[in-house]
Amino acid sequence: MKILEMTDKELYKLGQKVLADKLGTDQVERFIRQCKPGEGDYSVDRHKLLENEPDIDTIVKRIQERQKTRKVEERERAERFVAPQSEIRKMTDIEIFEIGLKVLLDKLGVAGYWRFLQKCQEINRGYPINYIQNREDAEKEIALYTAGLTLHPRMVENYIKRGNAYSYIGEYDKAIADYNEAIKLKPDYAEVYNYRAKTHFKKCDFDRAMADFTKAIELNLQDAEAYYTRGKLYDEDGKYDNAIADFTEAIKLDPDHADAWGFRATLYGKQGNFHRAIEDYTKAIELNPQDVDAYYTRGKFYDEEHEYDKAIEDFNMAIKLDPMHADAYGCRSSIYRVRGEYDKAIEDYNRVLELQPSDAENYYDRGKLYSEAGDYDRAIEDCSEAVKIAPGFKEAFNTGRSLINAA
Repeated sequence: MKILEMTDKELYKLGQKVLADKLGTDQVERFIRQCKPGEGDYSVDRHKLLENEPDIDTIVKRIQERQKTRKVEERERAERFVAPQSEIRKMTDIEIFEIGLKVLLDKLGVAGYWRFLQKCQEINRGYPINYIQNREDAEKEIALYTAGLTLHPRMVENYIKRGNAYSYIGEYDKAIADYNEAIKLKPDYAEVYNYRAKTHFKKCDFDRAMADFTKAIELNLQDAEAYYTRGKLYDEDGKYDNAIADFTEAIKLDPDHADAWGFRATLYGKQGNFHRAIEDYTKAIELNPQDVDAYYTRGKFYDEEHEYDKAIEDFNMAIKLDPMHADAYGCRSSIYRVRGEYDKAIEDYNRVLELQPSDAENYYDRGKLYSEAGDYDRAIEDCSEAVKIAPGFKEAFNTGRSLINAA
């Protein structure tokens, strides 16, 4: 297979083998650690290629010139290349790095060499080098990958990365067209089906998204993210058992996938299986202790199970993490009401109304609290305010009138 037609994953695997053959398997990780973000920094390269807003032909020419220059530079690193592995193991990190660079250049060529280094840098950084943060980044990526495809129209990764950039700026049809081209060139590449599925999802074309996620899973049964995202689609379609099965598979493949635990917990809750929902949310919180919604929703499930102390603890934590969480105040108020602690219940509803002063239902609910606490004047005031905000609110009108007549 031609280097330029390889996917990034294929190229990375080949690069590891090339390094192992020359340096020894135990030295490959040592080489990869030396691929610091500053080496061949992608953002710097991109700036040089795109300065003064050149047209595509100029970008292509600059890429060609850069490749020629790098070939000359890398060939100067060959002095230590002939050493046996036994001697290589004794060399410094810099020396190991120089030998690795030379063997990669010889075996993978300039384009493959730089793609392999970028992959190593991504591993060391923890995020993609071509990470898009705004529209300007996306447009620059589109220009570069268009130039790359002008030079090499069979580069699968360039279609995928340009498609990702188009998807980022909402050009979904162009993104899908690029993914289609990638699939023509590499029909068994699971990753591209994932990207196309996500773009179909953004277009609300759920049937095509489902088909692509299913194809991605068929091609790579170890893809936790594909199971997780397909599970969300099943959830949207009301197919809860299928969704739970997918979230379960995602968790099996990636036990630290907090979102999969959380989604499965929610579905257990929808099915009335509150005990299992609580177990899953407990795991989700263990993995992400800053997840406000996990505390809030687990609190509601504890409430359903009449474990009021635990429910209040969770609502307290949700409020601590997000003091503007009106629903958490409302749910906590409901528990205080069940316990007959009306002062605390009303205090929480005061906060709810501070956060949502235009919600007629909230005035009505506080009015009922005042009524149960025996404060009929304030109950009447709240019912009147609810009717004022929502003139067709019959329950509030009837409750207020009943209280007036009783007075």
